[in-house]
Amino acid sequence: MKKTIPDELLERYLNGQCSEEELARVREWYHSFSKGNDQLSEMSQTEVELLEKRLYGNITEAIGQTSATSRGRVVKMFRYAAAVAVAALFVGGFYFLNTGRVSFKTAVPVAQKTVEQVDITNNSNTVYKAHLPDKSIVWLQPGSNLRYPKTFAANARVVSMYGVGFFEVTKNPKRPFIINGRSIITKVWGTSFLIRDKYRSKTADVSVVTGKVSVSLKKNEADDTFSTSLEKHEVLLYPKDKAICFLDQHLLKTERVVREPALKQWSQASLSFDNKPMREIIPVLSATYGVKIKVANERINRYMLTADFEGFNLPDILAALKKSINVSYEIKDDLIELN
Repeated sequence: MKKTIPDELLERYLNGQCSEEELARVREWYHSFSKGNDQLSEMSQTEVELLEKRLYGNITEAIGQTSATSRGRVVKMFRYAAAVAVAALFVGGFYFLNTGRVSFKTAVPVAQKTVEQVDITNNSNTVYKAHLPDKSIVWLQPGSNLRYPKTFAANARVVSMYGVGFFEVTKNPKRPFIINGRSIITKVWGTSFLIRDKYRSKTADVSVVTGKVSVSLKKNEADDTFSTSLEKHEVLLYPKDKAICFLDQHLLKTERVVREPALKQWSQASLSFDNKPMREIIPVLSATYGVKIKVANERINRYMLTADFEGFNLPDILAALKKSINVSYEIKDDLIELN
């Protein structure tokens, strides 16, 4: 068993209030996790320092965004952070856990020509916002996975995704954006759209908000072969078009959708509130974005808010509420619960 140290000492360390003797004690405890028969001992000094920097940065960032009442819990997390980092090291990559329970995997190149990959799995109950190298944005729903290279290729921007993700893709006609899904291939020509392609689901679909995309069926899940250009067998979609894939029949159908409830929460509305209580704001959000929002704690209804949500979608507003008044949320099927 590794020796432990008091939570109060850890908090003084994070706040820069330790004496030289206390600093030495914390550092000795921290580095004790790298002793013995574990995978840290096989890492280079540079890799160890990078791991420590990311680990320490995640913890301190969490404390900076956490209220005083919950700060103690975050401090206790630090005690186990090094052990978790060691246990989570696997062949071919490093796994890091952030405060939102989103796991990241960065693949280690086995050769100079191998492109380093980033693998994100949203294990939280909230929407995760991912920023890609080309400044495109992907909002990942809970349980969804996104994989992309740290540097996109010169001829195309290829990512892999399963689950539910809303994409806002940066336009670049010379480098098409391609999503390799579980059952469908989606090629993007500068647009915003929603993909639902979950494991164990009998259907998958793509709904377009702006721009245009092309969709085609995969032969099977392992099929990763596709062209970077538009081909005859692909279905072209424009705004308010939807393509539905029926896996059992290996069939792709399109339909025109005037109103798509699943897209409403991604619309960019213009809302502003001047010193309004949350009990009045929540019904406005529910009506604007077409979702049911429930308050798990009555204190939230009494919070007063002044905010200008110009061009915000619902996940961005929820993220802003979390930062401004410390209100978190969970997605439970078609319900969003504030707590």
